[in-house]
Amino acid sequence: MKHGKRLNLCHRRFRWMIIIYWAAFSCFQLSLADSDAQEARKVRLGYSAFSLSFLPHLLAKEAGLFQKYNLDVDLVQMAGPLQVAALASGDLDFGGAISPALFAAVRGLPLKGVMFTVKTPLFYLVSEPKISKVEELSGKKIAVDTIGALQHISAKTMIQKKGVNPDLISYFQTGSVSNSLVALSAGAVSAAVLSIPHNLTMAQKGFHQISSTQEAQVNFPPSGLTIHQAKLQKEPLLIKRLIGVMLDSMRLIESDRKKGTLYIQQKWKLSQKFAEEAYALALPTLAENGRMSFEDVQDFLNAAYENNLIQQRASSKALLDYTQLDEVLKERRGR
Repeated sequence: MKHGKRLNLCHRRFRWMIIIYWAAFSCFQLSLADSDAQEARKVRLGYSAFSLSFLPHLLAKEAGLFQKYNLDVDLVQMAGPLQVAALASGDLDFGGAISPALFAAVRGLPLKGVMFTVKTPLFYLVSEPKISKVEELSGKKIAVDTIGALQHISAKTMIQKKGVNPDLISYFQTGSVSNSLVALSAGAVSAAVLSIPHNLTMAQKGFHQISSTQEAQVNFPPSGLTIHQAKLQKEPLLIKRLIGVMLDSMRLIESDRKKGTLYIQQKWKLSQKFAEEAYALALPTLAENGRMSFEDVQDFLNAAYENNLIQQRASSKALLDYTQLDEVLKERRGR
């Protein structure tokens, strides 16, 4: 009997030792998980310009949405071609400029578009005071930031939709919207492609806004998220986290007019009236659920080919991958 009691006692002690061991091990694992959770993932995200076309990216930083998804994001402003090179080399994790990445993918670089944030560029064709309609630009010079880029193709499309042959107009590359503004103000060009708020301030000075991408229904995508194809296999969860940030930022812009207007007013140093007008113009350009139809993107690629911006026809379905976006949207619907 005594021997049996000793065995039972040893068994109970051994069982308690096992319980204590697993409790300690679980606490250790939880402490590791907590440590990992506290350390935000560093991400480099490129954007092309301080413009409303990148409002979802910029506001996400200001509103703390990256932190919400435990991301430490470095927003890096760089021109579209530089973003392409940085994505290809791995110096950038994500690019915000859509068209340069898609054009590069047509040339063979392993880049993909995974979502859209803005579906229509906020470009305005503004002319000198003595010109009041697009037809009067034939034989004249128009300032664009970069020949062969989104502004250039948008300008030609706006002009063509007014019934004017865009090839009868000269295009002057300035390097930036700010330089285009200077060229127009100095009379070096007859018109310029400008963005908010420059179109508004020039209109107050007697210049004419003779067309816009919204009026002409130019659905050419300026911004979203682009990646190196290798990320699709290596880091799908990271892609989903950043997609979640962008979707939240777009929802915030749509749902909180006061916050969106105030942000625009402060960051672009506008009057309240101009900020409200800018917000109203930007709101309908947001891409619903982060998507553009394959047909709209195909129209953009076709226009790029017809304007010699890409040297071969390309399929929108080959350049886009909505896999992670669709998963995020499905998870949100299931909540």
